[in-house]
Amino acid sequence: MATGLPAEGTCQVWWTPAARPDDPALLALLGAGERRRHATFGDPRGRAAYLTARAVTRLVLAGMLGTPAPELGFEAVCRQCGGPHGKPVLRSPPAPVEFSVSHSGRWCVVAFAARTEIGVDVERIALRGDTLPLRALAPAERATATGPGVRDRTAAFIRYWTRKEALLKATGDGLSVDPATITVTGPDQPAALLRWDNTSTPADTPHLTDLVAPTGYAAALAGLGRPLVVSYHDGGALLRKGI
Repeated sequence: MATGLPAEGTCQVWWTPAARPDDPALLALLGAGERRRHATFGDPRGRAAYLTARAVTRLVLAGMLGTPAPELGFEAVCRQCGGPHGKPVLRSPPAPVEFSVSHSGRWCVVAFAARTEIGVDVERIALRGDTLPLRALAPAERATATGPGVRDRTAAFIRYWTRKEALLKATGDGLSVDPATITVTGPDQPAALLRWDNTSTPADTPHLTDLVAPTGYAAALAGLGRPLVVSYHDGGALLRKGI
């Protein structure tokens, strides 16, 4: 039975711990192209994250639309080159619902909204290399993240990064836009866009929100055109029920 789309001006955020990397019940929910993509991940953690995020996306949309999860059709088109590697969108059945997916470490997050372009990002608060990639920050952000008053530079950087990544997902630009050309508020301030110095500017006013995330992680949501009221949902319970 269809539950209907989220009310306009709201966003559902589904948190899910990564499932087994080759769970046959979850693989049965995916389309042929998704299964081929899943098979390309050599790292079991990558396969698990991809499978989990795609399965949750399908099950949530299936519940909203009353369509069996395996019958949903998606398409991804790059905003820059038109190639099949851009932001995924639902094509069948047609519905005014937008979604965005992110995963890091052992957690996946999927966000859903109606008639609003959105982007979500989650990152584990940890270094991926020997140093922080501060070149991704605008000058004012870099000064704040490395200032003497900052006790955890990694956490400050990750807060900046999740906000920027969520925004660039919402606009569809991805990393074709240099994150250093975007300035957001400081890590201890409410999330907001301060400056967009790139020539590719958003058509609608961006709104940013820091999400409640699992311990050791930071996450952010971006919506274009309107602020969004966020509700949180248990994707793990959905997977157990759905399969």
